[in-house]
Amino acid sequence: MTGPSIQPKNHLLSSLPADEHARLIPLLEIFALPQRMSLNEPGEEASHVYFPLTGVVSLVTRLADGSGVEAATIGNEGMVGLPALLENRLAPIEAVVEIPGDSLRIPSPRFSAELSRLPALSALLLDYTRVLFLYVAQSTACNRRHELTERCARWLLTSHDRTSRAKFALTHESLGEMLGVRRASVTVAAGKLRDEGLIEYSQGSIQIIDREALEARSCECYRVVRDLFDHLALKGFEGRKTSRSAS
Repeated sequence: MTGPSIQPKNHLLSSLPADEHARLIPLLEIFALPQRMSLNEPGEEASHVYFPLTGVVSLVTRLADGSGVEAATIGNEGMVGLPALLENRLAPIEAVVEIPGDSLRIPSPRFSAELSRLPALSALLLDYTRVLFLYVAQSTACNRRHELTERCARWLLTSHDRTSRAKFALTHESLGEMLGVRRASVTVAAGKLRDEGLIEYSQGSIQIIDREALEARSCECYRVVRDLFDHLALKGFEGRKTSRSAS
């Protein structure tokens, strides 16, 4: 299904000035993101650019033994497929769907061809790339220095922001991979959050019960990263408002 009539809930797309929004939206198709689907493999050309609406995608670094650690989480604040901005569209890192949901997507070659006609989007994506780099750097420090329960709280809060749902599909095994620890360790950390009344979980799903307390339980990194993306969203909004005033 192409040319979706729905109002995009992706913040990057929503920040576009009206003329660029009207040009790009008819080129997008709605695409469901099944859990654990790999959107691209390292060293392969990314076939599509994705703008998540309700799904959550992890950028995962794989080691020689097949294990992986998440570098960043991408949801409705961003885009999957940044190599489309470059002449070499080979993906440097794997993108895996962690929480199923919907997205909008466009073939990478078509998206690359359109960027020259979308100056506001091009500028916004450069800012987004900078913020994503800072996010990855913060995650690296977080994984090295902060306690597992704090990191678990951070990841759940980030996922809540990306999906706007208090309950979402997520297994302990997947969460363990994202945090770079064994499944048993995640079970202990999630158990602490559950015993404190912050979350509930059943097989294959997690529900946030007390968002405010979960934020207090998280490490500082959640707020640092959230502020980065809030600033980006505000900048995009201001840019769109300026564009409207100029027209």
